[in-house]
Amino acid sequence: MSLKWYRRPRMVVLHPETSALEAARALESNEIGAVLVLDKGRLAGIVTDRDLATRVVGQGLDPQSTRLDEIMTRGVATLEPGASQQSAIELMCRLQIRRIPLVKDGTIEGMVSFDDLLLDEAAPLDELSAVVEAQLGSGGPAASTRTPVAQRRMARAEATYRRMLRELQEAAGLASIEQARSATELILTQLVSRLTMDEADDFIAQLPSLVQGQLRALPPGPDTLITREMIESELMQRFDVDPDRAAELLSVIGTGILESVSPGQAASVQGQLPQELRQAFSPAVFEGP
Repeated sequence: MSLKWYRRPRMVVLHPETSALEAARALESNEIGAVLVLDKGRLAGIVTDRDLATRVVGQGLDPQSTRLDEIMTRGVATLEPGASQQSAIELMCRLQIRRIPLVKDGTIEGMVSFDDLLLDEAAPLDELSAVVEAQLGSGGPAASTRTPVAQRRMARAEATYRRMLRELQEAAGLASIEQARSATELILTQLVSRLTMDEADDFIAQLPSLVQGQLRALPPGPDTLITREMIESELMQRFDVDPDRAAELLSVIGTGILESVSPGQAASVQGQLPQELRQAFSPAVFEGP
């Protein structure tokens, strides 16, 4: 059965600057276990009741002054509503999570939880128990992002990713860094989905840490249905551009992405792409004399 049955007509979505106290009240009044955090129309994070207990109460923070972007989990794993229940179970087990937002074309349409799958008997009990075992093996609560070390680490990660986006924005002639982010993440998602699972893991490991979580959450590839024409069509729709401009965006940003990793890794990625896509991801290391 697909996950479309877990669509919600109404989702609790809050802003990054919302306080932890307001989030806790939203959880209580709606009788739910998590809220989603939306920033400029994009899913930025998720905050669960456990996050509030361990990252706010457990750290002795003031829930009225602590913002959600200080405690939320970033790089949220998502699935489309058309994905299968089995895909959700496998993703929960692999990433040690209990909730997966359902997102289609950038719009949040619902959320499936481990409890939903358990109540619906979506799989044999031994498969569902593997999700719990994986989470128990992951150790204690995540560290608070309010500590100086965590804040410095996050600042470095954001600076690294923003530097990459700024370079791609200038190279592609895009109007804003947010456009560069949107185009880059669209192309990265399609590229990673086109690779085998092992190759994708190696490739993702060399990318900025802020995008690694969402890319590792993708279903294992290779998805051979992904073509150059399909990616260019998505770029045309997202940026309202003609085919030539879409092809240019794919070529410039695709090349920039592979130039951001080691030559050996770029060559490995190239080796898994069909000729039509290989031409769109052509860093200088592949150019002949």
